[in-house]
Amino acid sequence: MEFTLPPLTQESFSRWHNKKVPRNDSIDERIVYPGIKLNCSTKARDLRSNIMPCHVFITHIIDTDTFHHKVLGSNNVFASLPKRLYSHCFRNINIHSIPQNNRIVVRLTENTDVTLPYIPDDFVVQKRSKRNSSSKTKQKRPNKRTKKDHNQSQKDYQGWVTMVMAPATEEAADNGINSFQLLNYIKSELRSYDQKLNVSIPNPFAGTQSIEQINKDPEKLKALTIIVQFAHHYAKHLMY
Repeated sequence: MEFTLPPLTQESFSRWHNKKVPRNDSIDERIVYPGIKLNCSTKARDLRSNIMPCHVFITHIIDTDTFHHKVLGSNNVFASLPKRLYSHCFRNINIHSIPQNNRIVVRLTENTDVTLPYIPDDFVVQKRSKRNSSSKTKQKRPNKRTKKDHNQSQKDYQGWVTMVMAPATEEAADNGINSFQLLNYIKSELRSYDQKLNVSIPNPFAGTQSIEQINKDPEKLKALTIIVQFAHHYAKHLMY
């Protein structure tokens, strides 16, 4: 099951993720899924023609565990996504495809998973209300169709990775090991060292306090070169 909003970009993730939404009260509201800034004001008459799913921001208030869907105008003011534009930004959503409790686990990076609403909670209420009202007007007919198993659609989504991270599960350059395996190994080694009280990891740059000193030491310069190569091929997405 794919998420209902487009994948994040590195720019929007770095710029907005976990940033506090400006408010006139003391409520701590954070951006958990950034969108893209609009090219017009949120009060523009032609907002519908200017807004797309990629412009939707999802925010979270921790104290009440509530989510909100908002848009950011060209004047840097956040506003709630108008309910009349729900179907415009969340298209072709069947009520049977909505996960249980309208929540889905979305993977942003190798180290960041967030639980988000599949669609706005108010939109779920709208759809259920519309469905109930329409079902009352229809005549009852024998249901000869077999019931579909919706358990698969209600499972938390685990496998999707946005463009925020590097292609961790793909092979690196020159058919090298992928970063997912390599970083997991490094994490396990660090945990192992932490549990060993009588073992310490030597610092490859011990005794040097500047890049100039490292450049003058062939052994330390080789270590630094390897680190730069590692960062380029496996950890560039962590450097932002």
